[in-house]
Amino acid sequence: MMRILDHWAVILLSATTILLVALICETSWPIAYIYVISSPGGATVFDGEGFYWTTPAWVPVSSHGLEVTVSHPGRIPVDTVLTPSMSDSPVLLTLPYIFQLFVSSDPAGASILLDGSLAGQTPDLLLVFEPGTHLLQLAMGDRITMTDSVTLLGNFPDTLHYLLPRDRGGNMVLIPAGEGCLSGLDYSFLISRFEVTNSEFCDYLRWLEPVPVCDSTIRWGRTEIMESMFPGDYPLPFQIDARGQWAISEGMGDHPVAGVTFRAAMDYCRWFSVKDTSDLVFRLPTQEEWTAAALGGSGGPWPWGQGRPDGRLLNLSDCNEGLLRRHPSLDDGYPQTAPVGSYPSNGWGLYDMAGNVWEYCLPAESGDAPPAMGGSWLSSMDDCRVDAAMVPDTGLGYPYLGFRLAATLGPGGP
Repeated sequence: MMRILDHWAVILLSATTILLVALICETSWPIAYIYVISSPGGATVFDGEGFYWTTPAWVPVSSHGLEVTVSHPGRIPVDTVLTPSMSDSPVLLTLPYIFQLFVSSDPAGASILLDGSLAGQTPDLLLVFEPGTHLLQLAMGDRITMTDSVTLLGNFPDTLHYLLPRDRGGNMVLIPAGEGCLSGLDYSFLISRFEVTNSEFCDYLRWLEPVPVCDSTIRWGRTEIMESMFPGDYPLPFQIDARGQWAISEGMGDHPVAGVTFRAAMDYCRWFSVKDTSDLVFRLPTQEEWTAAALGGSGGPWPWGQGRPDGRLLNLSDCNEGLLRRHPSLDDGYPQTAPVGSYPSNGWGLYDMAGNVWEYCLPAESGDAPPAMGGSWLSSMDDCRVDAAMVPDTGLGYPYLGFRLAATLGPGGP
């Protein structure tokens, strides 16, 4: 009996010895403690298996090392591997900032593009991981309506709110005041999406002369009223039809009216204010308003930005133009004016802010000569820059000069 017990004692002792050796040799057994500190302090160290430490902390590490994730609110988590060789000195882990950028807009629902990538929709809180200057764009539909840059350097939330241009009916676009839409103006205003067309101006002619009569003593058989508004010596797209009313040459109705004097353009604005039912007072835009609207939230120098003009973007002096052909290698598809809206709009949905016809603007000071902006079908690409201006003789008519409407908002605002 004693021998049997001795036998089992030997077996138990052997098993215990083997177990102790296994425990000593177990590779997961901690063989070092790593002192982990972080910037900022108080970060959580997680080993992925349910164990947590809060910095500064002594973290046990086996011979194989330990994969950990270090995290802290408002900072970017850091993944690293702790090894026994790190036990000689503290291990400092720096957690970069997460920059919080809250972007909102009026109207809401604009797509937010950060550095060209879709980041959300207004209003939205963006978490940005890279410091420095970023390109911020807001888009409504398929148009970029605003372009801005934002610099993120400090670890504090930043809030940006933008007032975006929007349709206001009647082909008018509301340009809101302030830096929110980068207009740079301290008041809101309206500007028409298109240049005034021959068809629209013909309505005015019919109001002025319900029963026009050709005058054979005037060139081209024009009436006195027509001669006073279009003093240039060139054919016009307006004729008296079989019913004895002003009519437009076939295919020219949606082309911009051109050749009118400054006074005729002003008179049209006053007539349109009476005709319109919105209680707005229509006028020509100021040069400052026109420039802000033409940029369309971009940095220029053209309404679409920095891309070099070509025949797909605007109507200018190209291979089709019979007089100067300033750019014979370009083809915009039209020998003179093009129908309004034939080319892409700028970021605010305004068409032909470059080329087609120069556009009258109000002078900055009473008594100054009114400028014309935007270039025309007879212009070089440099004359179609947003900052290019021409000062025409207001008593003459030019076949490359027209206008578009603007209006100031009343006390009710947008």
